Amino acid sequence: MLTLVRWVAKSALLVLLFCTGAMLIDPATFISLDTANSFAEWTYGDVNQENFDDLWVLTWIACSMLFSLAGYFLIISIARKMRR
Repeated sequence: MLTLVRWVAKSALLVLLFCTGAMLIDPATFISLDTANSFAEWTYGDVNQENFDDLWVLTWIACSMLFSLAGYFLIISIARKMRR
């Protein structure tokens, strides 16, 4: 039972950190409009409203995941050191 509680707590921590990273990170601040247009042109061959935001969304998800994983491993390592 304790293993299940730890697994749920760790999963909830990862989801919470991902949501926090998604709220804090705004890829529009470091990706220019020209870069997004070039990515859409390279990926799809043209630029239209449907594929315009793909680079921003991919960057947003990737940065949020990196933020959550780094925070998760940092918190877990600190918790392990404090338990000793």
